[in-house]
Amino acid sequence: MFLADPTLVTPPGLRVLTFDRPGYGRSTPPSLPSVSSVAEIIGRLANDRGLGRFPVVGFSGGVPFALACGAVLKDRVSRIAAVAGQGPIDELTDAYAALSSAEREMVSEIRRDPATATELIWEHGQWYPETPLQMLDRPPAAGDESVLNDPVIRANLTASNLEGARQGQAGLIADWVAEALPWGFSLADIAVHVDVWVGGLDPGRATLDAPELERRIPSCTVHLDAAAGHWLISRWADIVELALS
Repeated sequence: MFLADPTLVTPPGLRVLTFDRPGYGRSTPPSLPSVSSVAEIIGRLANDRGLGRFPVVGFSGGVPFALACGAVLKDRVSRIAAVAGQGPIDELTDAYAALSSAEREMVSEIRRDPATATELIWEHGQWYPETPLQMLDRPPAAGDESVLNDPVIRANLTASNLEGARQGQAGLIADWVAEALPWGFSLADIAVHVDVWVGGLDPGRATLDAPELERRIPSCTVHLDAAAGHWLISRWADIVELALS
């Protein structure tokens, strides 16, 4: 699993737990993916390790599942960091409008018949097991150069992407299906403070969704790094400090 701080330059005594979402690595693929069910898995993992309250950090594709923890696990979670990710298209009008026609069609097919749609979109994720290091083989996007050119981070990303594709595109497809279906909660249900971290040069939906997340989540602060891209790893110390506060 990718760890934003592979050298563990974190406060003394901090315990960082990461896990592979369903379908990635050796994690069992779900029969019907859902955002909320992953939050339930996180709750069980915390129970197994005797954790009481704990903060949750979700990066990129992990953001929906981190947000779900605030609604599903409620007071078990002390604070959430949502880093370089996106919100639910059911609540964010601009987010849905930003989808391409192909993406809207995929969402419709998944909601009409998730099982059949999963089979149909399987081929669209074939690039992941075939070229799991695709993002490292192309020049970094603006704002991400220093991060993706760092040898320690590249080694961590290489290992995590190769492990993530152990079961082919199972994890990637599970993420796609879970995010396309209703998430099982409203942003207004999130019971803890959320820090949304965004790079101003992020080419994805993070910058578009951030203001709406801040408006709809009862307690939420957006932290914008105008010169950063998608990989906000350079802000890891700040992210951790706030998550622990």
